[in-house]
Amino acid sequence: VLKFDAYFQEDVPMSAEEHFRIRQVNIYYYLEDDSMSVIEPVVENSGIPQGKLIKRQRLAKNDRGDHYHWKDLNRGINITIYGKTFRIVDCDRFTQ
Repeated sequence: VLKFDAYFQEDVPMSAEEHFRIRQVNIYYYLEDDSMSVIEPVVENSGIPQGKLIKRQRLAKNDRGDHYHWKDLNRGINITIYGKTFRIVDCDRFTQ
């Protein structure tokens, strides 16, 4: 399993104090079947639903039906999954 650290920016329309929020996630890529999952680490008492954002599945990277492959993932890139853009910032030692 390859593990990447990433984040996404979430708009906060109902607040006068903040316009957006940065949420950190872990992207897991499973080499055995080219599936991926996106999980947000749970922070107690945050008031935000957290945990599994995208369940393990093969994810399309474009409209032609191509799926993400481990070669598509690297530090410093953006990937878009279901209309949400994730910025990959780091990976664990095994992935590197």
